[in-house]
Amino acid sequence: MTYVRQGWDLLKSQFPSVIILFLYQLLWGLFLYRLVDTAVTALLQRYPDPPPTQLSRFLFLLEGRIYLGSNPDVRLYLGLLIGMAVLRLLLTPLIQAGIFYGLVPSESRAHGLPLFRGMKEFWKPVAVFYALEFTLIILPSFWIVPKLLRLWPHLLGAGGQMAPMLTGLIYILGWFVYGWLVRQCILYVQFGYLFKSSVWGSLLVCFRHLLQGIGISLILGAFGLGVFLLFGTVSWIWTGMLALILQQTYPLFRSAFKVWQVTSQYRLWQTKTEKS
Repeated sequence: MTYVRQGWDLLKSQFPSVIILFLYQLLWGLFLYRLVDTAVTALLQRYPDPPPTQLSRFLFLLEGRIYLGSNPDVRLYLGLLIGMAVLRLLLTPLIQAGIFYGLVPSESRAHGLPLFRGMKEFWKPVAVFYALEFTLIILPSFWIVPKLLRLWPHLLGAGGQMAPMLTGLIYILGWFVYGWLVRQCILYVQFGYLFKSSVWGSLLVCFRHLLQGIGISLILGAFGLGVFLLFGTVSWIWTGMLALILQQTYPLFRSAFKVWQVTSQYRLWQTKTEKS
């Protein structure tokens, strides 16, 4: 909890960056909502009503297959989705660079908003590390995804089979743990590189104090899950304007927890590096 509290102190100095990150998340969510509303909703409205017979369901699926293969709007929506995904991949390291720059002591910073100054000062190394992280996390998919696809027919069978379901969950959980470990290692390596310390020494700090790093992630993850469940429960019980306000403000808390995670891990890295 010590590093979480210290990370909170660093988070308060980065609140303008949190606001900008919140607006970025809000715009991204709005884009996805509008895309689903215009594309998917129009398709679902063509689903047979009253409840379909076997023939009407088959005709609906056949029509959908022809529609997906020939309609230019499908290619347009797919192109928009791919374009926004690429844009997000390009913007993510820039935002991370701004967050890292906010960890620089105020007396050593250049003038200007830390988030934008960091995009200028740190974007090159952060982009390289982000590409490395993305590659390492995606690599297991070439082995895991085919195995999950082979398990899929068993899951669709009558009643679903427990053994294939557990096997699939183990694959997904293992991939999740591996991805977290890769992100944790790359994060500490970035601390060492950006703040003029030993890169390999920072990686050793990550492994030596891995349990404390896991503890920070679990504590902040529990806080974030608690806020999500609270907002979701209130929105479900009291629908209307209150629910709308909560849904629109939740990305602010999610952005704050994301930055808080980085600042808390930084305090852990900084403390252990100074002692070593």
